[in-house]
Amino acid sequence: MSLLQLAMLVWAMAAICAIVTITARPEGTLFATLVGAMGVSMHSTQIRMLFWSHDGSLAGLFLQLIIELLVLFVIVVGAIHIIWRIRALMSKSFPKLMWTGRITAETVIDDPQDAVAAAGRHAEMLRGLHRMGFLGGLLGGILGPEGMPIISSKQERKSRKAILVCTVSCLIATILYSSILLMLLMQSAQRGQIIFALFGSFLLATLIAHQQFATRFSVAAWSAPLITGIVFYVLAIASSGDVEANAWTRVQLFTRALPIDWMTAGGAGAVLGYWISERVHELRHLERHLEEKQSS
Repeated sequence: MSLLQLAMLVWAMAAICAIVTITARPEGTLFATLVGAMGVSMHSTQIRMLFWSHDGSLAGLFLQLIIELLVLFVIVVGAIHIIWRIRALMSKSFPKLMWTGRITAETVIDDPQDAVAAAGRHAEMLRGLHRMGFLGGLLGGILGPEGMPIISSKQERKSRKAILVCTVSCLIATILYSSILLMLLMQSAQRGQIIFALFGSFLLATLIAHQQFATRFSVAAWSAPLITGIVFYVLAIASSGDVEANAWTRVQLFTRALPIDWMTAGGAGAVLGYWISERVHELRHLERHLEEKQSS
């Protein structure tokens, strides 16, 4: 029941944020949703309460937490689907308010009328995804349907395998960097420390990883905290061989984050890092465009 209530809360916030942030990129909508859901993390008790109730069977507890993380993954996917559904519906009535899409080396817009036309094309693409039903919503939210690369059209001409390698590389790099940062930043089991460590670690990790592997698929960002949480819980299971009464005291700090923490604090930090990195890439395109325009 608690997971169901959380799902209803997250999906309701996703619907509201999708309406309010129609002029922004979809990653901003997802970020606002996860930040709103972070209030649940802030009011959650420390994980040691679970340790006390499962003393002597920590492996079973961490297995339950892994299952809960998988359920939270489904909740996030549902929120993304809702966001794209609502944006597709609103594009029919307010096409001029829609986000125009990513700025690339070949899509720099100088004329305001061209910007309106670009918004109309983006709205039409959303309506096409809406007609595809559930699959269209998943493609739009998980992969990012703009069909425009972040770096240049050269990347778009690469094979699907190369694009997949870039996305997976960004995901792996985010997991690696965030794991290192978490071990440095998570210095206590206090709730505020855990929230800060998760948010800051995934923000920096995603920003750095996306600068190296500039994939246009945001799944590499928002899924990284959930996957990292599963990896850490698996490591906790592998190291929880003792069944003593106080075995919980030897659990590593980086495994004391609750599943809801990985989804909200970690997810919000990762999406914000992805959003910042995209803007940095777009700023480079604009600067390059201005330089070429001045030189010509």
